[in-house]
Amino acid sequence: MKLAEKIIIILIVFLLGISYFPSKWVFAQEPLKFPTEEVRAMWYICSTQFQMVAPNIPQGERVRLCDCYVDHMRTTFTPEQVKVLTPEQSRELGLKMNIICPTQAEFFLQEAT
Repeated sequence: MKLAEKIIIILIVFLLGISYFPSKWVFAQEPLKFPTEEVRAMWYICSTQFQMVAPNIPQGERVRLCDCYVDHMRTTFTPEQVKVLTPEQSRELGLKMNIICPTQAEFFLQEAT
């Protein structure tokens, strides 16, 4: 499974489990391990998936959530660690992301078509 596919699985599970807890930002405190192109790709995948799965979420909230998601991924994992995540580990991480990066907007998830 490719890195982008694992990120998509994590994001989908995260989006399906979005909750309404107070926000916690994750800021980078150490040197970043992901190249700019990978950070940009993760953010783009996140934003695209939000647009498909939750089209009613405001753009500003989508930006905030994707910033938080990408910050968490790049400060918690190395690219190598992400590449070897199993599908089950990816799903578990996706479920944790709704606590790490909860939404502040009220909206309803809609099925992607």
